[in-house]
Amino acid sequence: MLLLPSYKLDLKNRHRVYFDLLIISVVIIILTVIHYTTYHYTMNYHIMLQFAYYLPVIYAAMRFGLVGGIISGLSITFLILPFMTYFNTMTMASSAMLTQWVEIVLINGIGWLTGFLIEQERKATRKHQLALQIQKELVEKLKRESLERERLESEIRQTERLTALGHLSAGLAHEIRNPLGIMKVSIQLLAQDKQEDSEVLEYCRVLKEECERLNRLVSEFLSFARPKELVRRRVKLEKLLEEGVMFIQPALRQHQIELFQKGGQVDAYEVEVDSDQIKQVILNILLNAIDAQGEGGRILLERIQKEGFVGFAVSDEGQGISPDVLPYIYDPFFTTKEKGTGLGLSVVHRILDQHDGKISVSNRNGRGARVEILLPRCEEGP
Repeated sequence: MLLLPSYKLDLKNRHRVYFDLLIISVVIIILTVIHYTTYHYTMNYHIMLQFAYYLPVIYAAMRFGLVGGIISGLSITFLILPFMTYFNTMTMASSAMLTQWVEIVLINGIGWLTGFLIEQERKATRKHQLALQIQKELVEKLKRESLERERLESEIRQTERLTALGHLSAGLAHEIRNPLGIMKVSIQLLAQDKQEDSEVLEYCRVLKEECERLNRLVSEFLSFARPKELVRRRVKLEKLLEEGVMFIQPALRQHQIELFQKGGQVDAYEVEVDSDQIKQVILNILLNAIDAQGEGGRILLERIQKEGFVGFAVSDEGQGISPDVLPYIYDPFFTTKEKGTGLGLSVVHRILDQHDGKISVSNRNGRGARVEILLPRCEEGP
């Protein structure tokens, strides 16, 4: 009988192994019994019968490797040895005895050689599979590194654009603001003098609105080009969110929009930030959602947290953002709004960079867009 080799067998293959062992053992025993019960047959019969031993030996070697070939060959040798040394001495010539011994040696040699070759094939297969696995891991690693490199290059280009724009904006904004103030005052004086002329008053109103719009644009230029130094302090993000929600209530009522809030564990964590600038981020994101929403519907404000970060996400039910537009939404002056300046998300991106925060914008599965803001949360303690 063959012994179970020391392979790590799982439950699924164990029954197959037992079955193979049983078949090999039964075939060897049957062939051996035939030898012993037909000892009086001719020499050629027994030599031909010994050829049948090759089948279980080769199968054992193919199934269990070198161990299977060795054990099966030795088992046959020990089982047939009494027959060869006792019965054949009485019935066979010395040449026939030598032939049977040669057959026994060949049976063992074939079993060992087959087992050895099977082991080498299995080793080569394992090495090949390992090489394929390593190759697959390297390909995945290269893909990740390629994506990370593209992201870093994109951030570098964004930084370069922002730096160039900052230098341009600072000088341009100061040059525009002074004559703009004079124009606004002149328009107000003209409107006071022409109270009885409705046409002139309408022109003055339009000019005044345009001056105010230009003034807002210049202010955003200055805020973007020359950000003030951060004044960091520890504060609960929940408090900043509550203040932001309070400020946008008039805009929500004006557009008949409902604001739904989804709580989380945000109120349990503090962030070390410049409160004024983070309030600007919160208001900018919420006002963008209101603009995208239009009239009616609802906006969802969620408190979120991830490993080492805490923040919020704003989802609207607007038209969403075109995939062609998404790569450019942080670029200065890029806007899809008729009266937008294109600096809102650029300023938000810069503020979050200064705070080591993150921003991500994506389209929702149904309708609208989702903006996620994350800030590093403070460790526990004072």
